[in-house]
Amino acid sequence: MEKRYRLRIGKRVVGYKREISSRMVFYSKNEFWWNGQAIHHQQIDESTGLFDKNHKMIYEWDIVRFSLDSNESSEEGVVLWHSKEKCFGIKPINSSTNFVPFEVEGLSLFSPADLEIFSYLFLNPDIMINLGLEDI
Repeated sequence: MEKRYRLRIGKRVVGYKREISSRMVFYSKNEFWWNGQAIHHQQIDESTGLFDKNHKMIYEWDIVRFSLDSNESSEEGVVLWHSKEKCFGIKPINSSTNFVPFEVEGLSLFSPADLEIFSYLFLNPDIMINLGLEDI
C-alpha cells in the first residue's frame, strides 16, 4: 500500500515523499515530477489518502473547511491523527465537537466536495495553542 508524506523545514514545505514499497521510494518538490533523490527535511506530515474539492491531497496538520451535511454551512477544523482511535479525522476549531473521524466502520463521512484545504496548522500557532496541541 502506497504512503505519501509532506516534507517540511519548520513552516516551509520543501517537498513530498511516496513510499510504494520499502525498496521503492520517490521524492518530488511539486507532487508532479517524482525521482529517487531524497529531499532534506526536518518534519514529515502523513497523507490521509483523501483529496479535497480542488483535488489537493489532504495531510495531517492541514486546516480545512468541512461540512457533514451539504445543506448546512461549513466549519473549520484541523486534520489530525487520533492515536487512541487509530484514524485520521478533523478537530473542529470553533465547535464543541471533539473529533470527527473521516471514516466509521469503513463508511466515509465526507466526500471531496465537503472538504477544502485553506491553510496549515504549522502557520497558525494561535490555533494550535487554542486547541491545546503540542508544538510540532
